[in-house]
Amino acid sequence: MRNALTRFLQIALLFALAACRPSDAPAAATAHEDTMVPLQVGILNYTDDYIDEVYVNGSWSGGMVKHAGGGGFAGHAEVPRQWDPNYKLTVRWRTEPLYLKSPDAFYERELTTQPYQLDERGRMTFLWVAFFPGGVAKLFPTLVGPGHPDFPEGLLAPKLQCRKEHPGSAHCEGPPQLWDLMRKGKAAHTEDKTP
Repeated sequence: MRNALTRFLQIALLFALAACRPSDAPAAATAHEDTMVPLQVGILNYTDDYIDEVYVNGSWSGGMVKHAGGGGFAGHAEVPRQWDPNYKLTVRWRTEPLYLKSPDAFYERELTTQPYQLDERGRMTFLWVAFFPGGVAKLFPTLVGPGHPDFPEGLLAPKLQCRKEHPGSAHCEGPPQLWDLMRKGKAAHTEDKTP
């Protein structure tokens, strides 16, 4: 029993000493952390089409209905800590019309980011992938969301931006929401019962 306990303590001591040895791995991770910033990817859809799937550098980032934005921030991407106008990210996406034509087809572009929008401490959290009419796509690294005074190009959230550009129009509202359909169905049902 004593030999087993001695052997156990020797092995435990070896593991403890091995854990105390310096390693090159943290230094490499620190070097990477010093040069790159991980960001959550959000999608902004300023178009009239449903965007079925979006990938940024291979990371799935979700989809988005027309004139909408935000989402669950499923994807992530890294950008250089210092803005580099030559650094590019690969963005792949497909719209509903493209999917209906060819279910396996995607648009793909190599995009540089817009200049960073940092807070006073130099922070940013999001990489917004913004889709505009005419096949235009832009990348906005920032700490804030659309509608904030510091958001690039003064953009509002997609639905609000659309309402600003098409005041009083139903163009921006998209398909009726479930509660609208239920309310209309209830009203039609009530009208049918009137003598």
